[in-house]
Amino acid sequence: MRTKTKTKTWETMRRSARQFLPALLLFGGAVAAVTPLSNASAASTAWGPERPTYTWAEPAEKVTFNSITDNPKIGDERNFVRIRKAGTTDELVDKVELEVGQEYEVSIWFHNNAKSKLNGSEYGGAGIATDVRLRVEQPERVNAGTNGIIKGIISASNSDPSEVWDIAYAYSKSTVLTRYVANSATIHSLGNIDGQILSSEAMFGSQGAKLGYWNDLWGTLPGCNEYSGYVTYRFVVDQPNFEISKTVSKEKEQNYTEKITVNPGDTLDFRIDYKNTGTINQKSIIVYDNMPEGLKYVAGTSFFKASFNENGNFVSDKLFDGGINLGDYRPDESMYLTYKVEVADDKNIFPCGDTKVYNNASVATANGTGYDKVEITVHRDCAPGELPKTGPTEIVMGTIVVAGIGIGGAYYIASRRQLKKLSK
Repeated sequence: MRTKTKTKTWETMRRSARQFLPALLLFGGAVAAVTPLSNASAASTAWGPERPTYTWAEPAEKVTFNSITDNPKIGDERNFVRIRKAGTTDELVDKVELEVGQEYEVSIWFHNNAKSKLNGSEYGGAGIATDVRLRVEQPERVNAGTNGIIKGIISASNSDPSEVWDIAYAYSKSTVLTRYVANSATIHSLGNIDGQILSSEAMFGSQGAKLGYWNDLWGTLPGCNEYSGYVTYRFVVDQPNFEISKTVSKEKEQNYTEKITVNPGDTLDFRIDYKNTGTINQKSIIVYDNMPEGLKYVAGTSFFKASFNENGNFVSDKLFDGGINLGDYRPDESMYLTYKVEVADDKNIFPCGDTKVYNNASVATANGTGYDKVEITVHRDCAPGELPKTGPTEIVMGTIVVAGIGIGGAYYIASRRQLKKLSK
């Protein structure tokens, strides 16, 4: 037996529902008033679990969710998670292709399919779902060429099955991050719960966010179409990305190139450029350099200038010893670092003829490490009667430095040009 208090609560709920009925009739029916979902071109099969299904004319004799197959507005309710570009009238579909910088809207339908008569006190309120919750699983990262799976899970303490789920797909050609738009998770309903913001912490958490119909009865949802509704939320597609380049010039000439021919004893100016070409902030950029034998860094010459630091300043000599942290960069911000290097006048390292050496630089971020290198040909004239070596001698660069800053699952980022250079 239900307690008298609970029966009284149901009577209050029923009276409140009748207050909304005229508004429903203006739209020609309850579902037309609340659903944002259009019929998808093809019903998704990525739902579960397998369960008995019902029809609009013959709903369930128990509390069960999203199991009607001929809903006049959304079709098969088992396909209840759909997606589209935010701010558009595009059809809500089961799969989209993500674009960097674009916002997307996810829509999740909920409907207790129990017959309305089961809500009454004469049935002990057997059709009223309790502790109704929505839980969402969405990847923070979608790898290139894969589908990100967005999964909506609706549960109730007295529903059969206890939870139902459906999936929408977000495909990306390149590796991207998805970021929830703050305070965008909104419940839509004909009840006074309409327009309330759901806790994203709860919705994306292990317990889920409570759904309902009345503000003072979160988690409680009677059976029948007028109590159905949907939740929408938005996310934006971000992409961490950057470009780096390493160039060299003879001292004071300011003619920076990727390849150069010099003489023993020359002083060279090296330059490392970095630009944040992604859509998120890059924090704690660390710059490294790896000097080959025969080149010697000139202490105290490391000069740093950023797009947000007009004058620039000299920085520490840690470039070759653990690297230098050059701060944070917002999208489109950039910096460059210059320093001087002396070419050794050593015949054992640079004998008669041409000797090639390679200088490699790396820039490490929390989202990946990029590399670039320059080629330096050291030419020494041969003395009378002295024969040059056959073909150029190459001094290979040492082991590439990889940032030890806890990158974890960071992925490698480099331009096609950089990859070609490193593979030569």
